[in-house]
Order: sequence, then C-alpha cells, then structure tokens
Amino acid sequence: MKKYSPGWVLNAGTLIIVGTILTVFFISVRQSERVRNTSESVNRTQAIIQHIQRLVMTALDNETGARGFVISGKNEFLEPLHQSATTFTIEIIKLEELLKNTPPLLNLLDSMKGFISKRIHFSDSMILTRKRQDLQAVVHMVEAGEGKGYSDQIRRIGRKMERLEEHLLQERKLKNENTIRNLNILLYSLLGTVLILSLAMIRRIRKDIASKEATEKRFSGLLQAAPDATVIADEQGLMRMINKQAEDLFGYTREEMLNQPVEILIPADLHAAHVHHRNSFMKKASLRAMGAGLELYAVKKGGIQFPVEISLSPIKTDEGQLVIASIRNITQRKQLENALRRSNAEMEAFTYSVSHDLRAPLRGIVGFTSILEDDYRDKLDAEGHRITGIIRANTLKMGHLIDDLLAFSRLGRQEIQKMNVDTKALVQEIIGELHLPESGKKINWNIKDLPPVYGDLKTLRQVWINLISNAVKYSSKKEEPVITIGHTTENGQQVFFVRDNGVGFDNKYRDKLFRVFQRLHGEDEFEGTGVGLALVEKIIARHGGRVWAEGIVGEGAVFYFTLPAEEGSR
Repeated sequence: MKKYSPGWVLNAGTLIIVGTILTVFFISVRQSERVRNTSESVNRTQAIIQHIQRLVMTALDNETGARGFVISGKNEFLEPLHQSATTFTIEIIKLEELLKNTPPLLNLLDSMKGFISKRIHFSDSMILTRKRQDLQAVVHMVEAGEGKGYSDQIRRIGRKMERLEEHLLQERKLKNENTIRNLNILLYSLLGTVLILSLAMIRRIRKDIASKEATEKRFSGLLQAAPDATVIADEQGLMRMINKQAEDLFGYTREEMLNQPVEILIPADLHAAHVHHRNSFMKKASLRAMGAGLELYAVKKGGIQFPVEISLSPIKTDEGQLVIASIRNITQRKQLENALRRSNAEMEAFTYSVSHDLRAPLRGIVGFTSILEDDYRDKLDAEGHRITGIIRANTLKMGHLIDDLLAFSRLGRQEIQKMNVDTKALVQEIIGELHLPESGKKINWNIKDLPPVYGDLKTLRQVWINLISNAVKYSSKKEEPVITIGHTTENGQQVFFVRDNGVGFDNKYRDKLFRVFQRLHGEDEFEGTGVGLALVEKIIARHGGRVWAEGIVGEGAVFYFTLPAEEGSR
C-alpha cells in the first residue's frame, strides 16, 4: 500500500475540510433561505388575513353607520360611514400589493371590490333618502335586504379568500420542509465525513516545536514594535517581558527589570495600595484603562515621577494568567492642558476687565449726548438731532453687547447649582414678563405639557428667555404670529423645543447660529448682538445636553435643546 507523507495528508485534508466548510456554508444558507421563506410566508398570510378581516369589518362599519343615521337622524353616526370609504380604499390597495403574485386571490378581491362599491352606494342612497325625510322609502330599502345582501357577499368572499390563502401557505410550508429535510441529510453526511478525516489528521500530526518557536519570535517582534512602553507581568506582579520602549522610559536595563515586581515603577507611597488593586484585578481581569478618572504617576530609576496613562490587557497562557500593561508618558499633554487652562482663565479675566473698562466711557458718551440734546436743543438743527440720536442708539447697543459679553464670560466661571425646576411655570412666567412688539399683533401661544427638570434655575431661565424672545422677535412681522413650546422624549433624553412661524432661515447656515456674533439677519431687519444663542449653547452644554435648530426661509424656525436622562426631575 502506498504511504502518503504527513504534508500530503495535511494538504489533502485541508482541501477537503475547506470544500466541506464551503458546502456546509451553502447548505446553511439554503436552509436559512427556506426557513426565512416559511417565516415570510406565515407573516404574509397573517397580513393578508388581517387586511381581509379589516375589509369585512369596514363593510360592517359602513352598514352600521348608515343604519344608525337612518334610525336616529344624528350626524354622529356618519363619521364611521365616511371613515369606512377611506378604509376600503387603503385596505384594497394594501391587499392588491400583497396579492400581486397570487391571481386566484386577486380575482376574488376584484369580486369583493364590486360588492364593496355597491355597499357604499346603497348606504349613500339610504342616507340621502333619510335626509329628505322619506322614512317610508328608507324602511322599504332596509326591508328589501339589498344592503345586507352586499355585506353578506363581502363576508362570504372574505372567508373564501382566507381559506384559499391558508391552503397556499400549507403548500409552501410543506415544500420548504421537504427541502430542509434533504439538506439536513446531506449536511449530517458531510459532518460525519469531516469528523472521520479530522480524527485521522489528529493522529498523524504531531506537535510542531518549530512552529511554536516561530510564534514566540513573532510575538516578541510585535512587542518590540509597540509604540508605547509595554510590560508583561504574572499573577505575582513580577515582570516577565518588557520592550525597548519600557527600558528607555524608565531608565532601567532589561536585566534590572526582568523578574522584578512592577512596584519598582510606582511611587513608594503607592506600593501597598497597588498590591491590593493588583490582586483584585487578577481575580476579575478584563481589558480596561487603569485608574479610570484618576491621575496616575510612574517613577523613573532615578526617582523622578511623571504622569502616565496605563491600559491593562489580561491574557491566559499555559504558565498562568499574564497582564500586558501599555504605559504612555503624558507629561507633554498635561503641560498643554495646564497651559490651555491658564490661557482660558486669562482670556476670561481679560474679557471681564475690558468689558468693565468700556462701561465708563460709554456712560460718558450717553451723558454728554443727553446734555447736548437738552441744553442745545434750540441750536441743533434736524441733522444734529439725527446724529445725536444715532450716537445714543449705537452707545446703548454697545452697552447691550458688553452686557451679553459679560454674561457669556461669567457663565464659564459660574457654578451650576441644580434643583427641581417647574418648567411649565417658568415658561409661563417668562411669557408674562415679555415686552411684546409695539405693532400690537396678538401672538397665538401654544404651550404643550412641559415636564419638570433637574438643573440650574438661573441659567435655564436664561435659555428660555433667549429662545422665546427670539421666537417673538423673528415672528413679529407675521400677520398672525404663532409660537409653539413643547417637549418630547428621545433615546431617554428630555427634548424641549420652541417653534415659530416667522422669517426662518436657510438650513445650510444653521451651524453658525450658536457662534458668538454670528447672525443670519441684518441689524436693519432685527435688533440683536449675536450672543444670545451662543449663551444658550454654552448653558445646555454645561448641563450635559445639546442644542440644534431647523428652519425654512419665510415659514419659520424651531430650536431644540436636550437634557440627559439623569437631569430629569428627582
């Protein structure tokens, strides 16, 4: 008998297994298709029967509505009658779509449509006759049983359609079951063959030492190629493997680190706590960042401490559980964060100081302009009065802008103090305090149910003031301003909105709305400083929510903001 080499057996077995896997995959796909077809057939049959039953019930509604009006003469019975005509149309369209590949049922549906049309026409005739007060004629129509006959025909055809669809379903299920049975026989045969081949290959193949060594070599190469310092420690916290990056980061040689406890890389005052945390981690090891939410520090060979980020990855080996620790020096990032924090503080202080320093000259300008207008009233001509008016208006506008800048700057330093806030009462209070447009147009307010929230009352009040004031301002040119304030829940978040039917805006510019000094309308159209919506965005962001807007030019806009689920009423 010819002997085959292990390599040949392995290659042949591999080809057979691959071919078998592909065949099994094909069979599984076919089985899944058949199961899915059966499921779809059942769902389709259920849908068809539901629509047929709705048609039959709608015919009963039509008959009941007509009979109720004939008996009582009350218009309230006409509502189900009128609704039935619409329902007939909708259900017939749906059934025609479902039955487009089933001619026998389509033919029955065509017959039913004829009786439905006659049923509707008969009901309309009864109602018209009743409205003419011809009671005797109505009684005659009812007693003749024509309308009941149409309804009976509809029910009869409906039952016939249901039985026919159920019969077709059984045929499809039986065909799919036979196909699945044959596929299962083939599948089990293939699996048996693969099992026999696998046992033969296991007996012929020995443990390949060279392959294991190659694997270890590749792992070592990957370890050395890692961008971060990497230390692999065992369950006792002893370092078993390190890469060159770890040597460079900590200043130790490989010999000085191997088989040493990882605590030599940790500040001395944290050794005891680290041992406790290490033992706890080993009991329930998982891929995670070490010390999430805490500032971590490591120590170099010379005793210099530096901030780090550490990611832990447990792996199970024949030698027990190991932990891979990837360590990154974040000293530079910390320096940048501190510099940015100082820069922000200096910028806020600068803005606050400049805003305050500008107030004094502005008050002087307003004061001297008032003196000019009062003391030199007779000496100023019309142009002079116009110019002083412009000076006063622009100075006041500058004052408003400074106030808004101060509010925006102060918000970054202001502490959020959360409490239960009655949203609806707050909105009603703000609307009552609003200065409405001088045009005298009455605003149609549509206030929906607004749930209470848990947040900072003062800043949330500013959010509502800014959004409602904007809605009033930008809808003021409408003949009939309409402002809707409402609430929905989306993905566990509270979503509030303010909608108006004002001038609106082009949606492609909506990202600019919440930036400081960004306005989509000129000052000659609507007054404003361009800070209000930026203030809204900042307040909502500090509450953990977000804001966005949608608009249509000439038709209005809607502004949304969310509060996370945990911000809900407590």
